[in-house]
Amino acid sequence: MTNTPFNPTDTAGDLLNGWAPLTHEALLRLQGQDACKFLQGQTTADFAKAQSLDVIPGAFCDVKGRVIADFRALVVSPDDIILCVNESLASSLLTHLTKYLMFSKADLTQTLEHPWGLTGPEAHAQFGFDSTPLSANRAIALAQGWLIPLADQTSLLVANDSAVIEANLNNESLDDYTAAWRALGCLRGEARVTSTTTGKYLPQDLSYDLAGWVSFDKGCYTGQEIIARLHWRGTPKRRLYHGTALVKCSTEGAKLLSKTDNRAVGSIVNSADYQTGSLFLIEATENAAGQHVLIEETGQEISIGDAPIPYAKNS
Repeated sequence: MTNTPFNPTDTAGDLLNGWAPLTHEALLRLQGQDACKFLQGQTTADFAKAQSLDVIPGAFCDVKGRVIADFRALVVSPDDIILCVNESLASSLLTHLTKYLMFSKADLTQTLEHPWGLTGPEAHAQFGFDSTPLSANRAIALAQGWLIPLADQTSLLVANDSAVIEANLNNESLDDYTAAWRALGCLRGEARVTSTTTGKYLPQDLSYDLAGWVSFDKGCYTGQEIIARLHWRGTPKRRLYHGTALVKCSTEGAKLLSKTDNRAVGSIVNSADYQTGSLFLIEATENAAGQHVLIEETGQEISIGDAPIPYAKNS
């Protein structure tokens, strides 16, 4: 790894071929005739025309437009929706949303399962696919659960029974797979809010609007006024960038300082071990692009990419 701005040319196969138990993710299940209606009024995503097997990413925000938690929703049916969220936020999000569900015909519970990450042709071949499915906004119903294609030969599996999956893995050590999956998330530019960063960022800071995680054509939802005003009348001051460091360091939420004048230019959203160093997702000002910055807490140096991360919608 060189100390230069990151250019994400790596492929999934360079990091991982197999399965990753995503124990850092949790599954919340919303069931009832008002499931879509509830999410329509609580999230940045549009659930008005949700159909079975749709995959809808988005975020829950507070009244100030700050992201409480992000999610990827699997619409099993319009009255049965599974939300994949960060495990560190699952309990607090469940408590937060339950207050509003008092007025809806729907119930929200946390399942005992966690999702799985699949990467490479061999992992997908176990489900009868010669190559990785490409549609990132539609799930595939399987006997074992539901497969959600992402990008770069990767998919999420929401399993009916994780014990069945584990029994087929021949007691492999999966820690390396899980670490690699975190790096793949950084490579995809998929910013994830955790208990450390909840309530800290606007969706635009994390480029959720560019990735298609925010609908600007739907009706009101919590935080919508501030988020929409920035979209229609302003210009985001910060965007999401890739970053690299020559050493391993995991300091999510840490402030980043300019080397030239010591001013705050952004913060670390996510980090992952990669080769002998680290990958980062960084929300930063335009002036920080292509620069070397310092982690305030440790003084370690990070290189920021030359431009914000580009996206294919809902990838």
